Amino acid sequence: MSVLRTLLLTGVLSWSSLVCVSQAANIYVNHSGSSTSPYDTEAKACTNVQTALDAAVSGDVVLIKADADYVMNGTDQQAATFYVDSDENITIKGYYLTVGDQDYGGAYYKDTSYGWVVIDGNNGEFHIFRMTLSNINIHNVKTINVNLVQHPIIYSSGFPKRGGLINNCWITGGKRAILTDKFSPTIVRDCKFTGNYHQTLSILRFDQTPNSAVVEDCWFEFGNTGEGIVTNYPSIDSYGTLDVRNCVFNLTTSDIITNVIAATSYTGGTIANNVIYAAPGTIVQKGIHIAATCKNYQIYNNIIVGCGTSINDLAGISFGGWNCFYDNDNDWTLRTGDIVADPQFISAANGDFRLKPSSPCLNAGKPTVHTGYTTMGAWQPQSGDDYWPNLDFLNGVDFKDFSILARDWGVADIDLPGDLNFDDVVDVNDLAKFCLYWLSDCYEQ
Repeated sequence: MSVLRTLLLTGVLSWSSLVCVSQAANIYVNHSGSSTSPYDTEAKACTNVQTALDAAVSGDVVLIKADADYVMNGTDQQAATFYVDSDENITIKGYYLTVGDQDYGGAYYKDTSYGWVVIDGNNGEFHIFRMTLSNINIHNVKTINVNLVQHPIIYSSGFPKRGGLINNCWITGGKRAILTDKFSPTIVRDCKFTGNYHQTLSILRFDQTPNSAVVEDCWFEFGNTGEGIVTNYPSIDSYGTLDVRNCVFNLTTSDIITNVIAATSYTGGTIANNVIYAAPGTIVQKGIHIAATCKNYQIYNNIIVGCGTSINDLAGISFGGWNCFYDNDNDWTLRTGDIVADPQFISAANGDFRLKPSSPCLNAGKPTVHTGYTTMGAWQPQSGDDYWPNLDFLNGVDFKDFSILARDWGVADIDLPGDLNFDDVVDVNDLAKFCLYWLSDCYEQ
């Protein structure tokens, strides 16, 4: 009976999923389409992004081809904001040649050659994308020439809404990169944030979010801004969490940064496996700031370097420890597993925050997340016995990683990705170590 029940359930789920898929449609945008409704092929594609967004209904995917930049100049595209307000459950995706390559790109040690569709803000006075309805997702979008009065991505509504997924996007400046107001949960994943932002504001701000804001696997390298990630003004019942995981903050600006990660009014969350690095000459007042109105935060496996105060905990968190502090003016009272030591990045000056085999952070992280101990920092292998040769940090050690090793073959230099034993030359010894991990899965927390 149980077997029959399983088969019937599998059949029903498969049928229902097919029905759901059949209801959704692809709406295409490119510069050479004929703009023939319903815009369901590349040949019939509309040439204006807003036209596609207006035509989309719940479940549709708007596919924008990266054949040329989309300039908000009133000619190529409208000069005003792209509004996503016709229906909820819409996904916006950039792609390069075919729909199948729409997930190229990436933020950290990933192939960034293809995949992002470029939206040029033309230094105008309007936001780029503004969402007012639930569950609007954005993938593979890069924004450029956004000035300090524009938000590249804004979710705003007078009533609570379901947030969306912002994935594999590259924001190069603006007033803020992302602002959400009453949207929850909002997930920001595999994104890259560079350039200048408003000097007194934060890059990511989550306001009045009753459930959750998640930022993970992201790269931050910004200047001319007041703060990095900020939460504020939760709902009346004071629920809401902020999770920041597996992110790198490579801070090289001459401007003063007040807080890199700041929770001002949220119930709790997890801040783990991040690297906060303030280069010499960069003034970062606080790496992580937890306001007195917060509670129940877990802060572990982070590496914080070069800040005025590494962690400013005014609330008293429920759990903290297994962090690495180095060259900060002040650190919190050390807790279980905390260390004060040089983390020994491969090359912080070149933006490579992987750890050398001799790093004290390897296998020194919070226990029980995996079998044994974990490793502090972002995008790190679990074990420190050998350097993990997943050179592109995608899924598993495969031919893409081998191509990187082959590119460096025979080269004698420092900081080569293919130099797995750190003897400043890529040779048969590195190949032998590489073979030990062939087709192994990459580390994920």
